[in-house]
Amino acid sequence: MRHISLVLAGLLIAGCSAQPAAPPAVLAAETTQPAPGTLDRAAAEAAGWGPVPGQVAEVRPQKRHAEPVEVVIPAIGVRSRLERLALDAHGVLIPPEKAEVAGWYADGVRPGDPGPAVIAGHLDSTTGPGVFAGLGRLRPGHRILVRLPAETLTFRVDATRTYAKRRFPTRQVYGASPDARLRLITCGGAFDDARGHYADNVIVFATLEAPGTDRSVAAPGDHHR
Repeated sequence: MRHISLVLAGLLIAGCSAQPAAPPAVLAAETTQPAPGTLDRAAAEAAGWGPVPGQVAEVRPQKRHAEPVEVVIPAIGVRSRLERLALDAHGVLIPPEKAEVAGWYADGVRPGDPGPAVIAGHLDSTTGPGVFAGLGRLRPGHRILVRLPAETLTFRVDATRTYAKRRFPTRQVYGASPDARLRLITCGGAFDDARGHYADNVIVFATLEAPGTDRSVAAPGDHHR
């Protein structure tokens, strides 16, 4: 069975393929038990990652947005409720329970607040495609709608890039920003049966659309057929 590990802001996330009964993966053996909600530093270092100093999570916005409840991506036909994703006792971000459901890192930046909010989703499962199977097809200008209880935020894609997991661009993805940003992350590339994970991460970089922007102008392919 496939069990994948992503990296989120120096934190580990287990799973780009959904496995209902499988526990989160840790990339290195632990000699001590970190307190809940802390980084599994041994595992992070073994994977080649570390925390980013002065992360945007330290920003204190004057007005904090409500928690997101749904993500809609018209260009690739995605409409998914959003689970709250949290860390386990090893500092590993627990992935969404189902392959067809995306999740947001609830202890990080909320969509619409300054800095990069993170939404993660499965690429596939043992039974078929996951919610973010088409993520790599997004192009600059495509819309990502994040629904809150009382409003909808529109983000525009700036870039879609693929990185080898061993070269994950932590600072580009999670570095501090005064603007509201969004990162969508899933797995990509070839599946390594020997190691049990995909070789790459597909990352979509997006920026919150300013109020009053003409939304009638869509990027090519923005309307899913």
